[in-house]
Amino acid sequence: MSPIAVKKIKKSTPPPASSAPVVVVVPASSPFPMWTPPVPLPYFILSQTYLNEDWTLYPKFGHHTGVDYGGHGQTDIPLFSCADGEIVYGNTADSPWGASLGNHCALYVPSVDRSFLYCHMSAPPPALGEVKAGTQIGIMGNTGKSAAGAIHLHLEGFFGRFVIAARAFTSLADIQTKTFDADQCIREHLSFGILTV
Repeated sequence: MSPIAVKKIKKSTPPPASSAPVVVVVPASSPFPMWTPPVPLPYFILSQTYLNEDWTLYPKFGHHTGVDYGGHGQTDIPLFSCADGEIVYGNTADSPWGASLGNHCALYVPSVDRSFLYCHMSAPPPALGEVKAGTQIGIMGNTGKSAAGAIHLHLEGFFGRFVIAARAFTSLADIQTKTFDADQCIREHLSFGILTV
């Protein structure tokens, strides 16, 4: 599928989020699976990019392993399944991985054989099982080791069906081999143009 045209805008503080899921109408005859942003549209702006270099925040490998969408000081911002898929993993902030990831869950999307790891959620993860695009699967939070305690969604992309052992990175090259830019993947699959920074 060819990339979607993207219109650039200046970064600004988004309006308060609606708790209603983002609805994208796709004709019944469409050969493409449904995709939606993982956060309400006013918040679908990156606050930190994939593999952003920062040796102060990430002293082990010097790079951010996912993408962040900021909450801009708002609370109760819903998080949505970005595509039809299956919640294949989830754990809480009091688990060993939760110390850094907070409440987190992994959505496997079989149509692209990729997984999306949602981190720092304010509530425990949803039950394992199938979900449809646009289904609420969490609430944005700051559990675990979130930068400066800010409310945000940290989203990581992994090739294949997610297992937590895949996140035991050994080097920057290992990160680059196992992961991908989750934001770029979602935007390429959306059926409508999206505003970006």
